[in-house]
Amino acid sequence: MNSPRNKSKRFKPMEFAIKTKVMKTASKIRETLFDPPDCHVLLNKAACQSEEKSLPIVIPRVPRQKDVLSIYENVAKLADIERYLNILYKPFYCLGITTCQFSLSELDLVLENTTFEPEKQMAVLVQRYSPICSLKIYPHGNIYCQAFGSSSAREGMSNIMRELRYLGYRLRLRRLKVNAVNATFSVPFHLSLRQFHQQNPVLTRYDTSMHPFLMYKMMGTTVEMAIFPTGYVIVLFATTRGITQLAIAHILPILYRLKDPQQDQRKLSLSSGDVDYKLLWENHFQKKGDMTNDW
Repeated sequence: MNSPRNKSKRFKPMEFAIKTKVMKTASKIRETLFDPPDCHVLLNKAACQSEEKSLPIVIPRVPRQKDVLSIYENVAKLADIERYLNILYKPFYCLGITTCQFSLSELDLVLENTTFEPEKQMAVLVQRYSPICSLKIYPHGNIYCQAFGSSSAREGMSNIMRELRYLGYRLRLRRLKVNAVNATFSVPFHLSLRQFHQQNPVLTRYDTSMHPFLMYKMMGTTVEMAIFPTGYVIVLFATTRGITQLAIAHILPILYRLKDPQQDQRKLSLSSGDVDYKLLWENHFQKKGDMTNDW
């Protein structure tokens, strides 16, 4: 069994395998150095390998009209509906422009719950919890306050100004800017605004010679909505996020009854130069939140 003849037979396949491996390596080196393959073949091969390794792109699901009209009833479908309508919520804030200049390093020492990182931004971040709000105090006198509602933002601004006066700063508010735009979204079709105005002449204002949009007043609230014939909607003057969502849920069934498939897209060009008309009209409505007041 263990004769020299049997041993030689046992190791012959291993020698053949090693020889084959060396020959394959040599042929691969010879091909690379002296007979290089076509560069286009290598590029195509690399592209195919990258496509195989890349993850598949998940296409957002298109919600049913029934789900859109009951947008906030099913939380599991809310993300798809908000993506489908391109809903963008705006923060509630107010910006106070004062007549005073602040020492940020001093405020960081004397105020509670502050953060001051001058290498990142020249402002002192202040956190308050009654009401819950975040503030930024700038050295040139501006104070920015953001909260969960418009009244909370105003109250937070009033409280921080009281604290600053207590520290010896003689500040007076020259101007107060309050956000007017609360949310924007778009429905994927054109709207017949004249029909809407004829059906609701008391709650709507529509004059194409003045503006390309219709203004709709939501009864029982301070909310107004600017509705464009392209399906773009701006929600204005809401006081909380809940009221903003209530306004969106209220107007969606109305918009779906105003579909205008006969509208010509070429007549709906509302852009001005290279600036998108949506941003232009957001800035237009935001100016309504600016006011001069002395506290």
